[in-house]
Amino acid sequence: MDATSSTTLPTPEADESLPNDVASCHQIIRTLRSRVVELEAKVERLEAKLDALLKRSLSSRSERSKQARQAQRDVEDKPKKKPRPHGRSPLPADLPRREVIHDLTDEQKKCPCCGHERVCISTHSVEQLDCDPIPFFVRKTTRKTYVCQSCQPHEVPAKQWSVTSGPATVGPIAKGLCGPGLLAFVLTSKFADHLPLSRQEGIIARSGVKVSENTLGDWVRQAAKLLKPLRDLMHRRVVKASVVWTDDTRSRYAEVGRDTMPKGYFWVAIGDTTAPFTVFDFTTGHSAKEGPEPFFEGFKGYVHADGLKQYATLFAKDGVWHVACWAHARRKFLDAVESAKPALKLIGQLYGIERGLPPPDTPEHIAQRKATRLAQSVPILASLKSWLEAESKNALPKSPLGVAIAYVLNRWEAFVRYTEDGRLSADNNLAERTLRAIALGRQNWKFVGSASSGSNAAIHFTVVGSCRHLGIDPFAYLRETLPKLHELGANPKDDQLTELLPDAWARRHQAAVTATVSVA
Repeated sequence: MDATSSTTLPTPEADESLPNDVASCHQIIRTLRSRVVELEAKVERLEAKLDALLKRSLSSRSERSKQARQAQRDVEDKPKKKPRPHGRSPLPADLPRREVIHDLTDEQKKCPCCGHERVCISTHSVEQLDCDPIPFFVRKTTRKTYVCQSCQPHEVPAKQWSVTSGPATVGPIAKGLCGPGLLAFVLTSKFADHLPLSRQEGIIARSGVKVSENTLGDWVRQAAKLLKPLRDLMHRRVVKASVVWTDDTRSRYAEVGRDTMPKGYFWVAIGDTTAPFTVFDFTTGHSAKEGPEPFFEGFKGYVHADGLKQYATLFAKDGVWHVACWAHARRKFLDAVESAKPALKLIGQLYGIERGLPPPDTPEHIAQRKATRLAQSVPILASLKSWLEAESKNALPKSPLGVAIAYVLNRWEAFVRYTEDGRLSADNNLAERTLRAIALGRQNWKFVGSASSGSNAAIHFTVVGSCRHLGIDPFAYLRETLPKLHELGANPKDDQLTELLPDAWARRHQAAVTATVSVA
């Protein structure tokens, strides 16, 4: 006889703590049954979390992307993609050309048969994209002073007797070693290409120039002071917009006297076409009073955001409407796997409609987006709500499906609000993509130097991010804008700064390129 069969279970008669009446026994059974159901649900939730963690940690990035694409194909009816054109794309016409001509010598041009000179009948040209290493050079700025030799210096005002050309100080940093191109290179490398200053020190040293990391850091701080009025103007413009996209991400910072680095947070707000800027802010706390409330003070309009509780006080204000993110909701339903397939299919149909809509860049397109959503998306949303309400009666509240259903139903008005206005989006992916730059950079620089360094970084991320959002080169923009900001002095006016905003710079640059191409 084995050990299992030899073990005898205690009988009710052997245990004096068990009741003898049937009603009490039934009550114990019911209690135990509800406890078993509760534990089974908990095990199911933990197994789902474990499976998700194992998939994220053990599968490679390529495998994860394949799984995501396969899941997308399973739940969506995607339209056929247009085939991409083959061949090499043409090189930009505004790039300077350096022509290398291969020709025959005078001796080679002679015909070996008759001795006459051959005639060129055709040429064959090939264009390649090329570059030079970083061409450091010394910028020597000379100011000339002129005086009138016909007047006596003591008889006329000094300002009339002599005049000096150029600004009083050479910028963009007063008494600084760096010229505008080098400062623009350092800022672009750090905040667009995520190169820490220690690596930039080595890159510059390879050209034979010694610039310490501390000096580079001082340049970054001085540049932040120079760019702050421009960043503040962008912030005021975004707050006056009617539609914004916002999100946040963490970043640790160093603090004197503490062994561990506390968490700081970068917040981003992206305006609509009336204010096409990506404005960043840095806070040492994550509360509503430190983050969204002062950041969006005075704002009236639509706010694309997730369900973060810090935004609750903002959404409670009159004239502020929350536009929820269907991408967030979809990720929650993906965690529920098989049981959420009907919801995923309907969400996929919503995104199928979105892919066929034009961008909200003209009044006609905005009206078309709204009309299409009202005709096609609203019925799908009604079907989805019916399914969610029916499933909510059976899904356990803490199960992945129950959590996903509660997340959507509790914010249903915010989830359907994107159908009210053609300027709105179905998700908040624009803000998430914008914050990805900080997430990528964080892998290199790990933390910001201090709380003040975080505020300076927010200024630079605002300028560089706005350039990326508008599709312009941040290096070219900064190289031209930094000296002009220096010339404006410490307290520039808004009308002076307006001409230096990235969108105004982009319009001027595009007009210049168009004129150059048309002349050529």
